[in-house]
Amino acid sequence: MSSGFNLLSLKKVENNDIKTLYRPHVVVGDDLFSVALLLELQKAFGPEQVAWVCPRPISERDLMPLGPNTLRGQANIEKFKRVFPDIETNEVESPAEFFKELRWRPFGGRAKSEKLLWNEEFFTYKRADFDIFALFPFLKEEGLYEELEKTRMDVGVKAVLKTVPVDLAEPANFQVELTNNDILNCGHLYWGGGPQSFLDTYELKNELTNEFITFCEEAAAPSALYVQIDFLKEITEKKETLFIPLSYTHEWGHFVGEFKDLENGGQRGEFVTFMDMNHTNEDEITKKIRLLKKNLEKIFGENATNAGEEFIKLTPTSPCLKIDDSLFKTLENDWQNLQMASFNAPMVNCVDINECFEDSQKQVSFLARAAYRHQEILGSLQKS
Repeated sequence: MSSGFNLLSLKKVENNDIKTLYRPHVVVGDDLFSVALLLELQKAFGPEQVAWVCPRPISERDLMPLGPNTLRGQANIEKFKRVFPDIETNEVESPAEFFKELRWRPFGGRAKSEKLLWNEEFFTYKRADFDIFALFPFLKEEGLYEELEKTRMDVGVKAVLKTVPVDLAEPANFQVELTNNDILNCGHLYWGGGPQSFLDTYELKNELTNEFITFCEEAAAPSALYVQIDFLKEITEKKETLFIPLSYTHEWGHFVGEFKDLENGGQRGEFVTFMDMNHTNEDEITKKIRLLKKNLEKIFGENATNAGEEFIKLTPTSPCLKIDDSLFKTLENDWQNLQMASFNAPMVNCVDINECFEDSQKQVSFLARAAYRHQEILGSLQKS
């Protein structure tokens, strides 16, 4: 893997201690697909041509998928197989189950689950397991995270502005104001945070069309709380996707989870629940985690109390079940130098636009969307 660039080599213009920097390509994002895109851009154009804005160090936990499997649903599995025919997938036929009246029950049966909130419906669809290392072999590279740390600009994004290039040598189509007040100009901007975060960050919203604002707002999604618990002993033989209600009297949603066997004889539980970030605080998060652990003990017994390592992560947004690709298709000429990436990015070449937007089971979403969009961007690099 190519080594990271030296930030000091960037062109700087001193102006009251505010530096103006230029890079042809700028990546904003801290997830797996943003990092994968960063490495491909470095390979295609050279590390010195690419800047990566990421306000915190990246670890293996940040790049490996969290929560239950997100390759599921008819359209997602079919799209993934077509785009990645060499990657083996294992479709799991067992239906998802929910816990009610002291037993596990399948969706679609006579018993009804507690109300499903936000993205929970997605996890009731049939899933297909696959090897993430086959999709992204770079995850196995020695020294990956040390190299990423050399590349990373240790700042966030304060504001974004679309600009008209005036310097032919360094054509700037976007101006990115960083949290340290420096200005980063770029020719191509790759945004991994989703349309809503781009809209939130865009400085002059009166410049945006109503259609673009509508597209971004409709792609908004709740925050996601991921809880990973390593149990020292096996606590269940179930391999289905499981829905554990947070309450049987209030519509608080579920923790959705799956269990994976560990080499040491224990099990790893991967759980996710969705939350309204505008009505969430630290006490609320702590309460939800306590509820999960309490329910695990009630359902699975004593072994569920024997836990080792835990990992908890709250993301400000989550994959959206429906992205209006057809609407963005009418806007893409206005945003030729903006490439939205990752889970909530519009698919520019989606051939199923009219069909897939009618039914969330046919809408390409979550991991399949992110992976397909990644290939679209790589294809556009080859054509340029």
